[in-house]
Amino acid sequence: MAGLSLPRWAGDAAVGVALSGAGVALAILAWPIPRGSVGNPGPGFMPFVLGLALVGLGLACAVRALREHDGAAVALASRKTAVCLLTLLAAALAFIPLGFVPTVAVMLSILFAVLAEKPWWRAVLYGCGASLALDAVFERVLGLGLPAGIWPF
Repeated sequence: MAGLSLPRWAGDAAVGVALSGAGVALAILAWPIPRGSVGNPGPGFMPFVLGLALVGLGLACAVRALREHDGAAVALASRKTAVCLLTLLAAALAFIPLGFVPTVAVMLSILFAVLAEKPWWRAVLYGCGASLALDAVFERVLGLGLPAGIWPF
């Protein structure tokens, strides 16, 4: 998977525009959810604010990229890119049936091994530890219910 590349500024601008588009979509999806007020936020407050922030940051990224043209190129396709995209796709499909902890543990283990180039045993250790820590934060500290799937706890 070599040979596909593009100027870095163009890639940065495209990512900025894509982030802004995702922010617009998030804000539109959050609009019908009750937002409450700043003093008493409702369930739609944070997604809407994050959507607006994403729009602003994405546009700032795009404007900066368009101002700073340089000759550097970035590869569009590589083994790491393909593994990352396939891993994220598989995690999205496995999230509900398998549950948060096993899905995130496997996903992070693969990403640590491939992207961070950690030895497999260390990647699994980091992935499982991070997954359990995230579960503790979301479930116990924040009180958010995550999909249990095959995870019995």
